[in-house]
Amino acid sequence: MKLAPGTPMAVGLLTDETVAPRSVGRLAMARGLAQLEWSAEIITEGLPISPLHYPAEPGLHPARSRTFEGLHGFLSDCLPDAWGMLLLKRRLQRMGHRFEDLNAVDRLALVGTKGRGALVFHPETLGFEASASIDLDALADESRHVLLGEETELEDLLARLGGCSGGARPKVNVAIDADGKLSTGDEQAVAAKRSAGEEWIVKFAATNDPADIGPLEEAYARMARSAGIDMAETRLIPSATGPGHFATRRFDRPVPGKRLHMISLGGVLEASPHMPSVDYDGFLKATLAITHSMADVEQAFRRMVFNVLARNRDDHVRQHAYLMDSRGDWRLAPAFDLTFSNGPGGEHYMAVVGEGRTITREHVDKLAKAHGVSPKRVAAVIDDVRAALAEWPSHARDAGVGISMATVSQGLASVAQEFG
Repeated sequence: MKLAPGTPMAVGLLTDETVAPRSVGRLAMARGLAQLEWSAEIITEGLPISPLHYPAEPGLHPARSRTFEGLHGFLSDCLPDAWGMLLLKRRLQRMGHRFEDLNAVDRLALVGTKGRGALVFHPETLGFEASASIDLDALADESRHVLLGEETELEDLLARLGGCSGGARPKVNVAIDADGKLSTGDEQAVAAKRSAGEEWIVKFAATNDPADIGPLEEAYARMARSAGIDMAETRLIPSATGPGHFATRRFDRPVPGKRLHMISLGGVLEASPHMPSVDYDGFLKATLAITHSMADVEQAFRRMVFNVLARNRDDHVRQHAYLMDSRGDWRLAPAFDLTFSNGPGGEHYMAVVGEGRTITREHVDKLAKAHGVSPKRVAAVIDDVRAALAEWPSHARDAGVGISMATVSQGLASVAQEFG
């Protein structure tokens, strides 16, 4: 699993799966820091693969810190988060390898072509066998056993479908066709993927989630859209054993066979998602610096207001992202992972002018003024979000929210009173 000493890894940009990836550069580990050398093509075009750090210039570009185990922030986004990391560790252990013995570049080789966004890595050191069918209820049950540290019969399939996933909750990547049929689209040939359908992420409950987490996230997605927030298409997939499974279309896979380069707020700023390190002021500043669009800044501001009033306090730096088009232009990605959450110690990961728990209209107004969002626009955004949240009971009932209904209703009322 380890790359031979001195062997550089090739980094590519795979935006069209019918052709070979474009060369991005070479990567190697030296004295605990990853060293990146951009390709001549990237340098000539000046393509901003990393829009704030590591400009496309000749020479070696070492990672700026050891925050991501010595890896560049935008490359660390390609590694799996908690759930995917757990699956990879267990699979390597069964193969007789220790995940801890691999450096950050070795771990990117495990990702290969299966990561988020459009960056791919060669050589790819971990392959998967094909599987003919998918039973979401069975995979949901197996994921619970994995979280409890137990052996499962379908663990290899879970690893194949979710081993490079972001986020903490168990999930799988699947293709869904026009008739709603599921398939393992991520590993099929491009022609087969086009007939299989669009690529989606299906989430399962973690051990500390309420049983109705799927309907709860779907209700929040519907409220967010009603509040004017850009969201990917979502749906509930029925379950024979409980509440439906929440599914969201992958916005980094706009159509079958195509990919978009993606970078998280944490990856672009090189900020850890495990501790409050960036506030909403930093989010808005980064959005303007990356997208050069005041419309995107206002969209980020709208998401902040929604997160505050909807009590979505799990708003850390990997819960926000940006997408790059073929010309190298960046835009704010659709919102994702919106749900009711109390956050660390009852606070938002991202504070509003220093306040993370009892955020008021005064805090929001102060931040808006600093970023050129007019009082009229602020009032309109707040009205939109409040009107959307007033629809919580109907969205919750339609989505099938059960045991979470009272808790969320009380939480929304409490935040509304504090906000003023």
